[in-house]
Amino acid sequence: MGLAEYAVPGAAIALVQDGRLTLVEGFGVRDLATGAPTTADTVFQLASVSKTFTAATVAALVDRRKLDWEQPMVSLLPDFRLHDAYAGRWVNARDLLTHRAGFPAFFGDLFDHLGYGDADVLLRIRYVEPATSFRDRPAYSNIGFFLAGELAAKAGGQPFPELTRSLIFEPLAMTRTGVASTLVGSAAVPGSLTDVSRSHALVGDRLQVVPPNLSALFIAAGGFASSANDLGRFLTLLARGGEIDGRRVLSETAVKAMFEPVIAEEPGFAEFPPIDADSGFDYAPGWGVYHYNGLKVLEKGGALDGVRTLLLVVPQKRFAVAILANRNLTAAPARPTCNPGSGPRPADAKPPSRPLAAYTGTYINDLWGTWTVAEHNGSLEVLAGPARYRAPLTPWNGDTFHLLWPGVLSAPVQVPFASDSAGRVSGFDYLGYGFRRVAP
Repeated sequence: MGLAEYAVPGAAIALVQDGRLTLVEGFGVRDLATGAPTTADTVFQLASVSKTFTAATVAALVDRRKLDWEQPMVSLLPDFRLHDAYAGRWVNARDLLTHRAGFPAFFGDLFDHLGYGDADVLLRIRYVEPATSFRDRPAYSNIGFFLAGELAAKAGGQPFPELTRSLIFEPLAMTRTGVASTLVGSAAVPGSLTDVSRSHALVGDRLQVVPPNLSALFIAAGGFASSANDLGRFLTLLARGGEIDGRRVLSETAVKAMFEPVIAEEPGFAEFPPIDADSGFDYAPGWGVYHYNGLKVLEKGGALDGVRTLLLVVPQKRFAVAILANRNLTAAPARPTCNPGSGPRPADAKPPSRPLAAYTGTYINDLWGTWTVAEHNGSLEVLAGPARYRAPLTPWNGDTFHLLWPGVLSAPVQVPFASDSAGRVSGFDYLGYGFRRVAP
């Protein structure tokens, strides 16, 4: 009934009651194009539910005394800097995992597609201008979780995905959990699986399979994939306070630290009832926290192109549930949100003041790197970063263009071009960051 109500092709659930996994099941189809069924072993992209594994990895390192929640990042990565020097000196795992490092909300995900490596992005993040004072207010940030993954990797002596596998996935026998770009990429990728849920979205008025949005860099923020069966193991561990099958994987202290509220937040567009003004809403490491009927509830949702995911844990009842759905922006398990775009084009919009060729060239910015504006088939396009990530530039109003990155959830960004005293195009602005032209 739920699949029909929300027009979701397929979903899978895992249910833990009184610390025991009592139900794991798949429903509907994993791929509308083939009609292949969803099973309890079907692998879904987890999107931001991946953040709960990042927090668990840090907790496991704290258990092993290789890292401390409050240990400044610079103690392990001495060359690390932030735009705010004070924040750069003191920021720690707890700050990064609870969105209180000062980064702008929902900013920087583009780095997943530009082709830069971890070390280069780690260096460039010092140019991100803060949106709030350090530890003043939270703002949901995938950059923060990328940094938490880098910190964990340094403390654990392994690349982050391998570290999470060795500390969490392998001890829990989660054999169908790992990096999404490997597991669900394609049959040509070594290690990819066949029982995989495909991404679905409305294209025009037709629900269809769309390309997956796969993390190349921000694995710690949204780059894992898993099945309902495997997530049932993880949720059982959390519901039982770190123990499963008579073995302790995380200490009770570590689980308590993950579930402890750190900073309060106003419920936003991603929260829905029973979260309201009376329930409260806080961030704990990797989780959102609210209260319902006197019970503490831990919740983490995720969304990517064609994917919606949710984990929920009620520690006092040793209850937990996972829901995985293969349609984007669906109310199963979360209410719809809208893509605001940038409004209608002005009625008196002007054409570009110059021929398109006048805007072409190479432009650079300290944060985003080198981008090329090129003319192709009578239109402009951006080729961004080493990957030459491609997006069209469409005339909008005079010397302001619209830039639209690929992806179902992308919204256009207004990009105004500037001129020098000689009237020659000299640069452009992207989200407040100025690019200067360095070559015609």
